[in-house]
Amino acid sequence: MAEVASLNIKIDRDLKIQADNLFNRMGMNLTTAVNVFVRQAVHEQAIPFKIHVEDDNTVLLKAKLALKEMQEESAKNGNSKMTLNEINDIIAETRQEKRALNAEDSN
Repeated sequence: MAEVASLNIKIDRDLKIQADNLFNRMGMNLTTAVNVFVRQAVHEQAIPFKIHVEDDNTVLLKAKLALKEMQEESAKNGNSKMTLNEINDIIAETRQEKRALNAEDSN
């Protein structure tokens, strides 16, 4: 067994409680989760997830691009003249179908 060392860190109390609850549901404690993170960082020689900062202009640009893509897709599918009510009706119908499928799966 490898020799162990202690690590003492400060963390927001509420964040710690949330993390404890999350990792407990995953079958591990916070110490194990931190070890998993550190091992993966060492293995990848990097933070094992993307860290980035988006300013308001970047978020706005992404939103505009997403809207343009949706408009183009809508035009391809012949739906570009749909009203907001029609779109909301389709969303509601899709959600009902999903709930029905989930109910069937749970039975």
